[in-house]
Amino acid sequence: MYATGQYSERSQSTAFLLSNFLGIFGADRFYMGQTLLGVAKLLTGGGSGIWQIIDVFIIGMGKARDVDGRPLDPGPVYGTPVKNQGTAFLLSFLLGYFGADRFYLGQTLLGIVKLLTCGGFGIWYIVDVLIIGMGKMKDSEGNSLIFEV
Repeated sequence: MYATGQYSERSQSTAFLLSNFLGIFGADRFYMGQTLLGVAKLLTGGGSGIWQIIDVFIIGMGKARDVDGRPLDPGPVYGTPVKNQGTAFLLSFLLGYFGADRFYLGQTLLGIVKLLTCGGFGIWYIVDVLIIGMGKMKDSEGNSLIFEV
């Protein structure tokens, strides 16, 4: 974990949303202060979409850094985090339709419901990917997820 003041003033939530919805234009890289990468991403259409997808994963797993090399601000920490955000994001993205992310977070009943409804008919799947990627999901005890860079 980083001490207070070592995080960027830029938010992981904002960067993740920009990467998802405007990443093909480099909006996330411009936001993180990486102007040259933002221009390159803009001119290549987010690397034909591939670069955009990679950035979604990097930011969603909590591994992105700003132009000064500082990790993006994950927001306030609640409780004693024990579950990893990167693991939860990968499970949500790859196996979220089956509730794997909810099972990992100790939310067994929600995992079963998500499994039986195929990720809430896709809607719950999308919402969980966004919430975890933004760093706002909590485990079954109400703890934040571990933000490792």
